[in-house]
Amino acid sequence: MPQSDPDSVAREALLLIGPDPQNWVPDLDGIDHNVVVVGGGQSGSAFAFALRRAGIGKVSVIDAAAGGSESGVWLTSARMHKLRTPKTLPGPELGLAGLGFQAWYEARYGAAAYDALDRILRLDWAAYLDWYRKVTGVAVRYATRLVRIEPAGEHLRLHLEQDGRVTVEAARKLVLATGFAGSGGAIRTHCAICRSNFMRIPPRGSTSGRCGAGQWR
Repeated sequence: MPQSDPDSVAREALLLIGPDPQNWVPDLDGIDHNVVVVGGGQSGSAFAFALRRAGIGKVSVIDAAAGGSESGVWLTSARMHKLRTPKTLPGPELGLAGLGFQAWYEARYGAAAYDALDRILRLDWAAYLDWYRKVTGVAVRYATRLVRIEPAGEHLRLHLEQDGRVTVEAARKLVLATGFAGSGGAIRTHCAICRSNFMRIPPRGSTSGRCGAGQWR
């Protein structure tokens, strides 16, 4: 049966692991953030929560989308009705079952409904991710676009665009969690065989983001 308080299991899981550890990273003059995570989707949110639980404070998550409903692919460009991955595959819960999709789903629809589920519905996954950000306290600065990364000694100067205005903020580390958007730009292509237009993503090499949490300066 659905639970009268669907968030009780998550709250209990967070209560059992105790409060977030104290920030152990020393402050430095002129540094705004220890880590900036670019992308507030499933990976970016999981990174932010994991860093906080590791005792790393001053972590900021930014996303170019105007709001949560426009962030990522699940409510925008994705067209599949169900996720292709098995429902039992671990997600952003970081080993805490109370924060996982199964706990979220069963609290709202019951264990029998989860057992009958073959694959996770795309809209349910989007709702779960929105809930995950809220219950873990991951705040996302929406409508904030990273337009330039400028090396500055051992740190980075990040040029951020908000409402048409560019500001510069300094960060020790940068995590690129841009997901599908990080694969390159979309190009409309005409197929001479079927005479239709379609979108393709051209290969542009790979850009990976690393936290390097053990290399603070």
